[in-house]
Amino acid sequence: MGFFYTPLPLWLSVGAWIAAAGLLALVLARRPFGRLQDATLQHVWLGIIVAVTVLWACNAWFDDGPVIHLLGATLIVTLFDWRLALIGTAASTRLAAVVLDASWLSVAATYLLFGAVPVAVSTLLQRLSVAWLPRNLFTFIAGHDFITSGTAVATACGSTVLLEMALAGGHISVPPAFMHGSILLGIGEALFTGLLTILITVYIETAIPVSTKS
Repeated sequence: MGFFYTPLPLWLSVGAWIAAAGLLALVLARRPFGRLQDATLQHVWLGIIVAVTVLWACNAWFDDGPVIHLLGATLIVTLFDWRLALIGTAASTRLAAVVLDASWLSVAATYLLFGAVPVAVSTLLQRLSVAWLPRNLFTFIAGHDFITSGTAVATACGSTVLLEMALAGGHISVPPAFMHGSILLGIGEALFTGLLTILITVYIETAIPVSTKS
């Protein structure tokens, strides 16, 4: 998945680890776990981490080209916030690395491209959606989930190709199936995120007592 099986220069691996550690330290300093005091939300958040790990372990290989998979980052941003999303995707990256027996040198780079970048894109687009679009259920599902998640996947795939081009000195052969796969992946991510958001939202609304919500 991502760069788990791609040899990276030492400077890039070290730099990615420093950037990832600094980002997570900044997030933890903002005390993100305050939202998880309710047991139901804790279960949902931990369950999503496990589900995202499974998604990350299902890779789509394109000959010798990039490796892509469903991300789930937009889903965590929608249901929680960008802070818990960054921590959740970091946990999923670590679990996936253990499951796939991947090299730890490339874990941070994979996390930044497939976790931090989609979370950043999702957060930005969702805030723009809240500011510009009418506030109703349709625009919430369409703007926060379907459109945002598809864009996040496209950004992650594009960033992956650009990094591989930079590492190869601009000479890289991207298999034609990658473009078709990226489109299908974006559609699948949008459907997955939108439908699962609806189901989880209904679960939370029915599981959390009214007194707790107020």
